[in-house]
Amino acid sequence: MGCDLGLKGYEIHGSIYIHHMNPVTVDDIIDRTPFLLDPEYLICVSFATHEAITFSEKDIQFGPIERKPNDTCPWRK
Repeated sequence: MGCDLGLKGYEIHGSIYIHHMNPVTVDDIIDRTPFLLDPEYLICVSFATHEAITFSEKDIQFGPIERKPNDTCPWRK
């Protein structure tokens, strides 16, 4: 349904990336194992989510950012 990590309410408004939920090996690609394109093992994600998963980013932001007084002016307290 084009939602980030398959979660309703988190529609992807841009490029959709496909992420394998199981690690893919070189042999999987060479042998063209069936699980490579099996939807059971694939999930659609946004670019930001794919980067966070791939490069172990800890800060995946879902939903609106909660604003705080002076959060855009760090020199003010």
